[in-house]
Amino acid sequence: MQSPHEQNASVGVSAVAAVALTQGTQTEILPGGIRDSWTVIGSSMLVGTAALMILGIQPVLLGALTEEGRISETMLGQLATVEVLALAIGSAVGAYLLQKGKIAAKVALGSLLLAAMNAAIYAAHTPVLLFLTRGAAGLLEGYILGAAIVVITHSTSPDRLNGLFLALQTIPQAMLAYALPVSILPRVGADGGFAILAGIALVAAVAAFALTERHPPAAVKHATAGAVWTPAVLGILLGVALQNAAIGGAWNYAERIAVELHIAPDLVGTALAVSLMLQVVGAFAVAWFAWRLPFRLVTILGPLCQGTVIMLIATANSSSVYFGATAAFGLFWLALNPLQVRLLIGMEPSRQAVMTGTAVTLFGLSIGPFLSSFGVGPGNVRGAFLIAAGLMLLSSITFAVSMAAHRRSTRLP
Repeated sequence: MQSPHEQNASVGVSAVAAVALTQGTQTEILPGGIRDSWTVIGSSMLVGTAALMILGIQPVLLGALTEEGRISETMLGQLATVEVLALAIGSAVGAYLLQKGKIAAKVALGSLLLAAMNAAIYAAHTPVLLFLTRGAAGLLEGYILGAAIVVITHSTSPDRLNGLFLALQTIPQAMLAYALPVSILPRVGADGGFAILAGIALVAAVAAFALTERHPPAAVKHATAGAVWTPAVLGILLGVALQNAAIGGAWNYAERIAVELHIAPDLVGTALAVSLMLQVVGAFAVAWFAWRLPFRLVTILGPLCQGTVIMLIATANSSSVYFGATAAFGLFWLALNPLQVRLLIGMEPSRQAVMTGTAVTLFGLSIGPFLSSFGVGPGNVRGAFLIAAGLMLLSSITFAVSMAAHRRSTRLP
């Protein structure tokens, strides 16, 4: 069973999904977008999937390093945090640099370097080398993730493509997370797992050459020249950070609260696996039909629903309540992200703010467990869920206040 401690951010393309997504887009094209081919979109999502693959299998690989005596249990959490934070930083840098031209060459080079950092596990026999190589890998993962961020953000339907990407990139994570402990790691050890990541990075390097330069229409570039970092835009980004901090904080203790509730370990493992797969369902639901909902209202009410689910997990008095609440937690996890993309584009049409969204999300997921830990006592983790629920409430309030501020500013002469 995967420990939820390192699953702070769980986020290929299929022809069927691609066709499904195109249905109805004629009435949902957002201004300022680029009409890319599905080859370009699919390639960017493949690169992005390679970048985020570590998030789904990190618990398994780092657990294997612990079993082999290469890191301690304390270092396991520290090493995971280093890589996720580096990924957040790299995604912000990559999204900025890849807009400046030569996107194919830059992503291909970044992918090759990422393959090298993953292969460096064979020479990383000390904790210091592991921290250096995984930190560098995180930066490079974030950097090439910028390809998916740039292509999706500048598309004509960024909200729906974002939902599709979030759903599809979770599927190979779940498949590999299952295969590694069952059939791969027992035969080849942790090094073999990182070698698979190196191979996936090489595939991303090849896919990078299908990417094309970002050339918005001249009228669009003139109309959206320069990001407008208003207090309202910054407030929305703060709301995103708070919401994801709540998610990371609650998910970190989902297994521990089950132990306190004396829920059978096999049921806990099943509940967490179902929660992961329902992330896919939630993201697909947004890409398929939920984008028709009033996204501003859903953005405000969504965190309140998530906060309610978090409290249900904390106060579960039976296995069925725990299972249902944990499943619902996964369903909501990724569902609001595409709607937040749409909200930010409406407030800041240059889309520069949107391209920081991934970094903000990863940052929130990273600090959430730390914030929730202040509510944990000996043998009692319920306080962590109270803090997480409070963060959800603050997120909802922040979204509402920021939207109100934006409306007032647009009415001024």
